Amino acid sequence: MFKRPIFHCCALAIILVFVSVKASGQPAAGNPNRTAADDHREMMQQLGIKTLRPGPSGDEKAPNHPNYDESAANPFQDYPEVLKLNDGRVVKSAEMWWKQRRPEIVEDFEREVFGRVPPGVPKVTWKVTNTSREMVGPYPVLAKELTGRVDNSSFPAISVEIQMVVVTPAWATKPVPAMIMFGRAALPSAPVPAAYARFAAMAGTDPPATLQLIAAGWG
Repeated sequence: MFKRPIFHCCALAIILVFVSVKASGQPAAGNPNRTAADDHREMMQQLGIKTLRPGPSGDEKAPNHPNYDESAANPFQDYPEVLKLNDGRVVKSAEMWWKQRRPEIVEDFEREVFGRVPPGVPKVTWKVTNTSREMVGPYPVLAKELTGRVDNSSFPAISVEIQMVVVTPAWATKPVPAMIMFGRAALPSAPVPAAYARFAAMAGTDPPATLQLIAAGWG
């Protein structure tokens, strides 16, 4: 069960998912050994990008180390008021919210934060392939495995399936907020690969994010 968010562009907070994309098909003609690195290099050339800016360094003494000081994290201190239109008028009714203010906020997020969905994006048809009751730590959950098939009628040589697992608290009787997480599409009871266990160990002593979400009543 999912709750429709206030802003549709905040879809990243709808459901807990583990997504992996699998594509199959014939290699491009004349490039039987083309790799992801080849695609990356070609895209860089097309965009005229010589080098990419390095990410934060793991060394706290490095000049580009990660910042954990909230006071220095956001240079924009004056946020626009949620219930005031861009022209300064105050939102005084639900109709003004839905027809005027909400579209302004959605436009801001699409232009400045998330980006726009291109026109003609292929439709994804979802199907539940398995449902099971499991445990996340001490908490019972309802886990559903889904497969999303992308419409490939415009290019049948490639087929794309999105594997997704939706996990919600078993005691939920109404829609709950949830968080999208990208990684392997596996049920909570599936064995954790050694590589994932190493990453979990690097996270410190805090409980896993999935456990904290379920404990809070989220998906």
